[in-house]
Amino acid sequence: MMKASFLSLTLLAIVSVMIVDAFGCQRSTLMMKRGRGSFAKKKGAKSGGMGSRSVEPMGSGVSSNNAWYPVSGVSSAGDLPNEEGKVQLVDTMVKKLINGATNPTGAVGVAKHEGSVYCFSASCSSCKIPLNKAKVLGPSEETGSDPRIMCDFCSATYNLRTGERVASAGGNGLIGGIVKGLFSKKEEAPLDVYALGEKDGSVVINVS
Repeated sequence: MMKASFLSLTLLAIVSVMIVDAFGCQRSTLMMKRGRGSFAKKKGAKSGGMGSRSVEPMGSGVSSNNAWYPVSGVSSAGDLPNEEGKVQLVDTMVKKLINGATNPTGAVGVAKHEGSVYCFSASCSSCKIPLNKAKVLGPSEETGSDPRIMCDFCSATYNLRTGERVASAGGNGLIGGIVKGLFSKKEEAPLDVYALGEKDGSVVINVS
């Protein structure tokens, strides 16, 4: 019993380090890409919502309401990932997405697949590990024409467009299986997905 508890605590500590490392490294990379000028713009950006009027939809996400917010982590659509199949974490600074303990910058994941841009939660809904190293996969019989995304840590797999949980595309592995056990209550939870748009040259995100 003591060994199991010690293993769980150790694993949780490792997960915490991975979360801090993932978000920290991603912010450093984005800062280098944007430069000081963009950081000044980010610092003065507002996080209030705006209507959908004049917002041009971007990618394949579907907006569920008129709650559009400026994405502070990018200065233009050109800052979004262009490399196919690679996940990039983007800081939004949108209050509704900020969690002081696990996501202090309101980061979201953004990936490109066959020319379409997808936006989703920065962390796996099953194991809570950041999805910066997740694998973007092609469609399956279950998802139709929609691509999938698989957590590299626990192998939880989701429909990249809808966020729906689908059949796992890989094995759990020893550590992944233990993590799934720790978070079993939320194991089947869908992945939050968001629509992106462009307004007056700036990137905006639709958040419920």
